[in-house]
Amino acid sequence: MSELTFPVVGRTVRNRREYADCSDGSQWTRRLDAAGNPAGEWTPVEKPVADAPEPDPPLQLSIIAEHQAPGEPKHWSLFCHRPDATGRGQGQVWQVTGDAEFMVYEHAAGIDKMSLDTFAWHQLVNADMTGAQRKTVEDIVHAEPPPSAVNRAAVTENCQGWVIRVLRRLVEEGIAQESIIPMLQRYMDDIRK
Repeated sequence: MSELTFPVVGRTVRNRREYADCSDGSQWTRRLDAAGNPAGEWTPVEKPVADAPEPDPPLQLSIIAEHQAPGEPKHWSLFCHRPDATGRGQGQVWQVTGDAEFMVYEHAAGIDKMSLDTFAWHQLVNADMTGAQRKTVEDIVHAEPPPSAVNRAAVTENCQGWVIRVLRRLVEEGIAQESIIPMLQRYMDDIRK
């Protein structure tokens, strides 16, 4: 193209090339000879392709087990987070805490359960959880009542049993695989510890 079709609103010359900014937002360039005269046709300036941003890692849902006082059963909770390069990171914790006779919800956001000194182990339940599935988990954990009993002798479950009940509901919703339940049940501590 020997002449530009839109009015030029800016011109620059560098490295024996002329650059023109046109009123339509397009940019053009052409070579110049040693005397600064046009030595080639106008060609469009190709805009650099921006690097695509790295996608966020997928949401993961895990069961977290934590050490408690000596002789006490491990504490279990559900943990949803986007793992960093080490597999850790802050996320949402859904759990019940307290004495097994009267446990209460103690959900929290912005916690890195896998970096705590009490961390024992984790089991991945869903490696690619959608936002809709996360909402379903949120609804289920708020609907599943915490363990309670009239006295210590009547205690039949603790936080571990509550997590198993939640997992059964997640299996029904297609968020967790059924095979995870018997596998985790093998790691349950004796309730009478």
